[in-house]
Amino acid sequence: MSRILDPLIRLVAWLCRHRRLCTGPSPVKVNVGSGLCVAPGWINLDSGLHALFSKWPEPLVRRLYRMSSYRQWHSEDDYVRLLREHRFHHHNVEHGLPFADASVDFLYSSHLLEHLFQEDAEAFAMECHRVLKSGGVLRICVPDLEHALALYAQGQKEKALEYFFVKRIGYFNAHKFMYDYELLASLMKRAGFARTGKCAYRSGATPDLETLDNRPEETLYVEAVK
Repeated sequence: MSRILDPLIRLVAWLCRHRRLCTGPSPVKVNVGSGLCVAPGWINLDSGLHALFSKWPEPLVRRLYRMSSYRQWHSEDDYVRLLREHRFHHHNVEHGLPFADASVDFLYSSHLLEHLFQEDAEAFAMECHRVLKSGGVLRICVPDLEHALALYAQGQKEKALEYFFVKRIGYFNAHKFMYDYELLASLMKRAGFARTGKCAYRSGATPDLETLDNRPEETLYVEAVK
């Protein structure tokens, strides 16, 4: 099914690549590559089907749920409720971010950057810098390369290799690059951010981390300030 749908989804994103979204009152908070890990008051960008069809009639959304991998983590009613109660926009970050310059206060992105090739990751970081207001905060969460290498050193080789190789097809299903703090901080500096710091799980300047942060054992949390 994904082999059929993926090209269509990418075409829809390409056709909408030049749009600009209204941000609303401050603080403007944007969750990029949100999945269904969302918090109230955030604008959620995602390239998945759920974002594309989030406001369609409920019977169709429920049908979509039955085809979705989110069945592993959410009940059907929770799936529908999350899509109805939160603001989703279908968007592919390959086309930049759909916001005006200096229009966003907080950007949050969890387990997205590692799915981009290095060149695309550079472009994404620069887009984040562009749309953030002066003093705005970008929180990037990625699988920690040091954690993966530690698993390998401890003999958990297959588990470690899962961070580098996946079985599922699709652009956003495979890891394209991995980061430790130094690599990620260097990327933020090249994108123009004034300062970068490593954060603890659910700790930092970004709001709603008690809802947004997850997978603490494997995740590197970094905040960069414009």
